[in-house]
Amino acid sequence: MSQVPATSVSLLRDIASGTENARWAEFVRIYEEPMRAFLAARFPSVEADDVLQETMIALMRVMPDYHYTPDGNGHFRNYLVGILKHKAEDAIRRQSRESDRRERIRKSAADAPRRAHAPGEADDEEGWRLAAMNAALEQLLSDESVNARSREVFRHVALLHEPPAEVAAAFGISRANVDQIKRRLVLRLSELVKTMTAE
Repeated sequence: MSQVPATSVSLLRDIASGTENARWAEFVRIYEEPMRAFLAARFPSVEADDVLQETMIALMRVMPDYHYTPDGNGHFRNYLVGILKHKAEDAIRRQSRESDRRERIRKSAADAPRRAHAPGEADDEEGWRLAAMNAALEQLLSDESVNARSREVFRHVALLHEPPAEVAAAFGISRANVDQIKRRLVLRLSELVKTMTAE
C-alpha cells in the first residue's frame, strides 16, 4: 500500500465522528484500490469484496476511539493493513472450515452405501436423507429470493458455528436479528428437505 496518499488528519477526524459522515465516501475512494491490490498480492484466494466489507464494518466500529498521532501510533495505513490482514485471515479460516464441512458431507454421502456388506432399507434411507439435506442446503444458499445478507448470516452461524454475538457484530445487526434469521432459514431448510424426502 505504498502508493496510498499521506493520511489526512482531518479526514480521519471527520469519519470518526460517525458512520453517516459524508467523508466516508472520500475515504473509500482513496483506500479501496490500494486495499484491493494488497489482497490480490497477499491473499489471492479470498473474496476481496467480502473482506473489504468486513474491514469497513470493523473500521466504523473502532474509528470513534482511534486518535491519529503519527509519532505515537505510526502511519494510519499500517493500522489499516493490520485490520485488513486480520479479516483476510478470518476469511481463509472460514473457507477452510466450509471446505472441510463440504468434504465430510460428500464422503459421508459416498460412503453410505458401503457401510454394510449388505445395505438394507434403513441404510438406503439414511443415504437419501443425507443427500437431500446437502441438496437442500445448496439450494437455500443459492436462492436469490432470500436476502443475500441473511444467507451469509445463516452460513456463518448455522454452518460454520461461529458465535452469534460475533456474527451480529460482523454484519452490524443485533443478536436477536441473527437468531431470527437462523430460525427462519432453518425452518425453510427443513421444508426443503421434507419436500425432497416425501414419499
